[in-house]
Parts: sequence; structure tokens; C-alpha cells
Amino acid sequence: MKYIPEQDRPAPGGRAAGIITALMLFLCIAAVAVFSYKRSLDPSIDLRDTVTRLVGLGEREAKAAEVQYSYTFDAREKPVFTLYRGNIVKSSRSGILFLDKTGVIVRSESIGFGAPIVRTNGSRLLVVDSGATDICVMDSESIRWQDRTDTAILNADISDDGYVAVITEAKRDNNVVRVYESHGVELFRKIIATDFAVSACISPSKKHLVLSSVATGVVGPFSRYKFYDMEGKELTEISFDSSGDLLPLFWFNRDDSIFAVGDSSAAYISPDGKVGWTERFRSVAGAAPAGDGRLAVAAQADEGAVLNVYTAKGEKDVSVMLQGMPKGLDAARGMVAVYTDDTVYFYDDHGVNTCIYDADDKILGVCLFDKRQAAVITEGEITVIGIE
Repeated sequence: MKYIPEQDRPAPGGRAAGIITALMLFLCIAAVAVFSYKRSLDPSIDLRDTVTRLVGLGEREAKAAEVQYSYTFDAREKPVFTLYRGNIVKSSRSGILFLDKTGVIVRSESIGFGAPIVRTNGSRLLVVDSGATDICVMDSESIRWQDRTDTAILNADISDDGYVAVITEAKRDNNVVRVYESHGVELFRKIIATDFAVSACISPSKKHLVLSSVATGVVGPFSRYKFYDMEGKELTEISFDSSGDLLPLFWFNRDDSIFAVGDSSAAYISPDGKVGWTERFRSVAGAAPAGDGRLAVAAQADEGAVLNVYTAKGEKDVSVMLQGMPKGLDAARGMVAVYTDDTVYFYDDHGVNTCIYDADDKILGVCLFDKRQAAVITEGEITVIGIE
């Protein structure tokens, strides 16, 4: 037997360490090759996501969501639900109920809304009656202020600082936009004579009123955005007339920039009122902010159903193929929930499907408390689930 001097003998585990090193080198080379190919197809592809998928970390099996609480409601009232300070708010013609996660009523207001529109900025709750005239703003303890319009309400929103914008019908023109400050004092009204107003809100800086409307042109209907100062003077406008895009819904980022979404497209509008980018789809099933400066969109694209999470620059932080036909989504920092007719899929910041909930009935909506808990609303039932 050949003798190997002690100083030349391979160290214990040296062969295994060499194999691991070679394997890691191979994975790095493969990741760079895959990333380079995907980057040539889509410049927004992230190297981290490529590595994650290559080593299989993104393919782990999703866990079943844990049912924590479940309770029923009268679906005949056609209530509207939203989350407010950890509670579930139920608005209907019989009044407004604040329910804790177990279904216990912790507060009630005997103000009925036949067709409620409910908005929250986190600290206050706005409820208006679509097709009627009632406006109500509440905080966690009481009703802060109320008002009535002289024409039917079409839409309303509340800003981070409690400013309220209400769109109503008009007696002679198309629409009127009423702007209230946080104590309920009406600041001004803006007459909309030619377009049809859809959404309006005050910017986080409290410097602008932004109005989304639908106009008509050679290409047919299209979206128009107008920016006004806090006295109602028009500053600038953006028209999507050349493309014919309809992007009636929008959300502000903290820097006054905007994410706008329609039935087949999404766009970014900079704080100075310029379109940064536009993305088009066959159809959009749902969209929502996924933290400041991020927009989650579930849509039907040419390649199938996708979930994309965009940054303000138009880069895709997440882009994954979806299971089933998406019907809607909700998003919170660190989590996106996409639901089909009867199933909810939960995705983390890396686009990994971490959790699944199978409902026994048609899903009407999903509300995320945070990245660990959600309320799933079906016909006549609310189920609170854990998604850790």
C-alpha cells in the first residue's frame, strides 16, 4: 500500500468541500446564464428572483391557511365590508357595525346606507351613500362630521390628512366635485362641464386635488387626469387620448406620484403630472398598493394569468404566473392575496406562494389585516384566517 505522508494527506471532509464548491460555482454560472437570457426578454427581471427559483426555494409547497374565526351575516342587506384599526366594518341599510375578528360587535352607528361607498385613511373612516346624498366621517370613537349634498353622490375618497373629495351629479353640468377639509368645512366646489368625473382625491402634500375623468375623442373614450390647486384653479392635465387607455382608479404615493389602473392597463404618473410608464394587458382582475411606491396587479396577459408587482420606475419586483382565473386581489406590505372564484393564493415579497385557502362558497372579497392574517368574505359568511 502506498504511503501518504501526513502533511500531504487530504484534510477530513476536503473532498466534500470541493464538491460543494464546484456545485456552487455551477449554480452561479447557471444563474448568470438564465438571468442574462431573461433580462434580454424583460429588463425588469431581478437577479435575486432568478437565483431563488433556480435553487428551488420559490417552489416550496404552499401551506393551507389556518381558519381562526368564522361567523355569518345577512347577505340580503348587501353590506360592504372594510378593515379599520383591526376591526371589520360592516355598512348597510341597517347601520354601521364595527366587529372584532371573532364577530363580536364592539361599536354600532344607526346610520343606514342603501349603497355604501366606504374609504379609510387608517385613522378615519368615510362612508357615503351612492345614489343618495349622505356623507359621514368617523374616527375610532365618534362621528366627526356629517353633511348632505343637493345632488346624488357618485364617488368619494379621503386623503391621508382627512380631506374629503365627493363627486356628485350636477343639475346643469355633468358633475360637481366638493372638497372638504378635515373638520368638515367645505373649501370649494369644482364644476365638471365636459368630461365625466370618476375619482378624486387630495394629494398627501395637501397641495393638489387630482381628478380622474372619462372623455371622448377620435379613438373613443379615454381617461383624462386634471390637477387643481387648493382653490380649484386648474394647473395641468394628462390625456390618454392617443392610446385610448381607460385608467379611472388611482392611488397616491407619499411623494404625490400616482399609480393609475383601468380594466386593461396600469400606469405611473409622476408628482409633476407626467406619465412615467404604462403597461397593458388583456384584462385586469384587480390591483392595489403593496406598500409605498409598489403596485400589485393581477391580470390576464398574452402568456396567461399573471401577478406583477411594480415599482415607481416600472420595474417588476415580482412577476409570477397565477393558478386559475383571478377575480381580484388585496395587498399589504409584505403580502399579496389573489383570489379566484373559490380559492385565495397568498404571495410574499419574492412572489412565493406561501399559503392557500380553499373556500366552500364563492369568494366576494379578501381583506388583509397584515401579512399574517386576512378576512375572506363569501356569501353570508366571514372567515378570518392565519397565513403565516
